[in-house]
Order: sequence, then C-alpha cells, then structure tokens
Amino acid sequence: MNTLDPNIALPDPRPAAAPAAANDAALDAEICRALEAGDDAAIRAALALPAQSLRASRLLAAAIDRHGEGIGLRFFAIPLVIVAGARKPCTVAGAVPELHVLRGLLEQHGAIGVTRNFGMGNALVSAGALDALSPAALWRAAADPAQRAPLDTLQPEPIMVSGSREQVHLRFLVGAGVTPQHLPSFLESASNIGTWGMPFTRELARQLAQPGLEILPMPRPPQPLTQAAHAGRRAQLEAALSLFLGNHLRRFRMAVGDPEAVLSAHRLDNGAGELRLSLSTPFDESLFEGYAWPLQPQDDVAEISALLQDALNECRVPSVTVLPQVLPERLQNGSVFVAGRMLGALEQDTLKH
Repeated sequence: MNTLDPNIALPDPRPAAAPAAANDAALDAEICRALEAGDDAAIRAALALPAQSLRASRLLAAAIDRHGEGIGLRFFAIPLVIVAGARKPCTVAGAVPELHVLRGLLEQHGAIGVTRNFGMGNALVSAGALDALSPAALWRAAADPAQRAPLDTLQPEPIMVSGSREQVHLRFLVGAGVTPQHLPSFLESASNIGTWGMPFTRELARQLAQPGLEILPMPRPPQPLTQAAHAGRRAQLEAALSLFLGNHLRRFRMAVGDPEAVLSAHRLDNGAGELRLSLSTPFDESLFEGYAWPLQPQDDVAEISALLQDALNECRVPSVTVLPQVLPERLQNGSVFVAGRMLGALEQDTLKH
C-alpha cells in the first residue's frame, strides 16, 4: 500500500447499490411514470442510488419544469450559507422580518428578470424540510398556479448559535414565479450571484443582527426545489471546510509549524459514507483535528477528493497522505480520524488482512 502518493483519489466508501438505469431516456421515463402515478416512494428510491442520483435529480427537476407548459409555476429555493458566532448561546429567528426589502434588492439588480407574480416566503427553511416535499405534488402544482400547497407546509427553522467558535448553518428562502416556458425563469436570471449577492448579504445580516452575535448569511444561486437541498449542503460543507482550515492551520503554524494532513474514506456502521481530513503533528500529540464530509447520494467521490486536495494545496500544506483503502467508522484504536503517526500501524494492519 502506497500511503504517500497524494495523487491517489479516495475510494467510494458507500456499499455497491442496485444497478442504475441504463441511460437518461430510461430513467426519465421511470420518473415520469412515477410522477403521473403519484408514487413519491419510487422517485425517492431513484434519487437514493449513488450511481444515478445526480442524473435522477436533474431529470426530476426538468420533468417538473416542463409540466408547466406554456405559462406555469417555476419553484425555486435560494440556499443561505450562514456563518454565525456569539459570545454566549443565542437563537436567530427562523423568519426574515423585512422580506419586501430583500425582494426589492432582487428586482433592483435584475435578478427577477421577466418572472411575473414573483413570490418568496419569509421562512428560513431547513434542508430536511425540502427533502420532505412531495415531488408528485410539485409536479402537479407546476401545471396549475392555483396549487400552492407544497410550499405551504414549509415552516420557519430558528438557528441555534452556540457560545463557542463560529459555525456554519444552512437555511433556504423558498418561492415561486410565473414564467412562460420559452423565457428565462428566476433560476436563470438570478444565476449570476455577483450582481446581487453582496447587497443581499448585507441586508439580510442587518435584519438578523442582534447584540453579541456575528452573522454572515451568504446566498448561493437559486436552485430547483428538488436539487436545492444537495446544492445547499455542498455549499455548507465547502464553507465549513474553509473555516476549519483557516482556524486550525493558523493554530498549528503558530505552535509547531505545518501539520501532516491525512485524507481517508470511511464506511459508517449504518452504511453511509464519509470522507475525512485530519491534521496532526509528530511534535505535539495534543494537536489533532479532524473534519468530516458526509456523502450524499448525488456526490461524486472523485470530485470531492480533488476538492479536498485542492483546498490543502491552496493552503500550502506540504505533507498530504491520501489513503487508498476504505476504513471503518472507527479505527481499531477507537480513533475517528487518522493521525500521521498512525499510518505505519494502519499499513501493517491492512497487510495482515
């Protein structure tokens, strides 16, 4: 086992799943049949297969969009990656107090475009709530603007901010607009976050502010409702990774110099998978930090492996070990993360098996 080759891509730790649909046409037909039958369980099963999940989510979003032929509802969710820290625990309200100001900013900067009857709820919605939406109900509502029931079930989710270091939270602003099929929807007209993202961030930070709280709510480009949860979680994990590296690399370098980084793939006891990054040093065993990236079905492991390595390269971490084997949730010594000093014993254990 070559543990010192930083160009090795991490393996996919998720168990092999049932065969995926042969091609997009077959998968699209399967999704459309399930939508017409109101079979949400079949759609969720298609989305749960890592081998086809990303394709399935794209095809599902397209099927919902094209069902509103002519003029129909186009649903969207704006992911909000919220970095927050406080001197003592506090709660950020789960609703935006002055939604009309945010809508005005979107209109002022051209993000709404040709969309008419544009509406957006003031609830800060969780990713779990988006996961629970019925795809079949969204499909029916896309063809009938009178049906707003799918969005009516979404409730505000307050943010609990601990009194320790900064944390990265995820919420969504959800809405819909009426757009002719042949014209750009809000998803397209607002896709350039550079035109409206900064003023939106400043205004939302003002509205959510409270004494003793530092908060930075960063919007990401709007997404179809069926794809927003994955896009939001991905943005949240990337922001958390940047925060992790920024905080801990500074601490290592001030104490002992550059750390040793180890990237590893782990299969959890419940069958899920995680990619993990650890930072350690042979000069001080108490300096040992880890970051975990939980894998979603839509995730491409090779892409995320490259993302982790690129982040370490940008931070000029000179020693990076990428382990080519899948590890269990916990190592034999009980550790969740792999320190550089554990590599020798880990290699010997692998060779024994």
